[in-house]
Amino acid sequence: MYDVIIIGGGFAGLAAATQLGRARRKVLVLDTGKPRNRFAEHSHGFLSRDGAAPGELLAEARRQLETYGTVELRNAEAIAASGELDGFSIELASHQQLATRRLIIAHGVTDDTSGIQGMAECWGKTALHCPYCHGYEVADRRLGLMLRDGDLLDRARFFQEWTSDLTLFANGGPVDPIVRVALADMRVKLVEEALVRFDHRDGVLQSVVTTAGSTPLDAIFVHAPIQLASNLGLQLGCETKAGMAGDFFLVDHLQQTSIPGVYAAGDAARPMHNISFAVADGAGAGIFAHQSLVATSAARGK
Repeated sequence: MYDVIIIGGGFAGLAAATQLGRARRKVLVLDTGKPRNRFAEHSHGFLSRDGAAPGELLAEARRQLETYGTVELRNAEAIAASGELDGFSIELASHQQLATRRLIIAHGVTDDTSGIQGMAECWGKTALHCPYCHGYEVADRRLGLMLRDGDLLDRARFFQEWTSDLTLFANGGPVDPIVRVALADMRVKLVEEALVRFDHRDGVLQSVVTTAGSTPLDAIFVHAPIQLASNLGLQLGCETKAGMAGDFFLVDHLQQTSIPGVYAAGDAARPMHNISFAVADGAGAGIFAHQSLVATSAARGK
């Protein structure tokens, strides 16, 4: 039996594994090798590694984990989960059954880029989801924002931090006439008609086409719908909450879900996503899972 099985070998999962390895616990990291940010050439905002390729960061983290002999990394997919505290069972796609005392969900989320023609090809290059991650590199260019929800004026003020040439795409949604006038006063362009496609050259955005015509752009920010990358936590009964783009697992201050012994970290456990958050949450999940193991052992010793 493992002390902890970690579902997902991205930034949150590897951060959790590092803490548990340093605590000399028997840990298994299950990873499918498809991190969410594999479409981006560079990641930004991670202290001391700003601009590094996400794949390089993950490869270095895996290499450093080799120091800890109690941590096992396995390229495998977990398809089912059951059990309770100190007795969880994980089934792999190969039908192998694994037992663990604690479980950390760090599989992240997946982005649905199928809604608009051309979005998938531009994703991570010129169709971007986070201005803190990618805004600096496209600043002062012709930028767009595809609206899903929220206050149009607040969104416009926010994205004007990165450019004075901003176009909001309402995608057929209602726009209050007063807001329309206010946006014009802010010199923010508004396209209200439904989006049809992203015209691009090898993922480099050229223009956004709506039912009203074409708008030349250099990049567009899109909050694509997301979904949990695995339903293991749902199988166990972990409570979720609706976020702006999709559901995420509710966790307490110890990164524990509503199910005792099941922890969650990274994009699957918060509405805001970036590498720094994932690493911090993953480290916390690893530490608190370890402390839970220690507490349980102490209680049994009594």
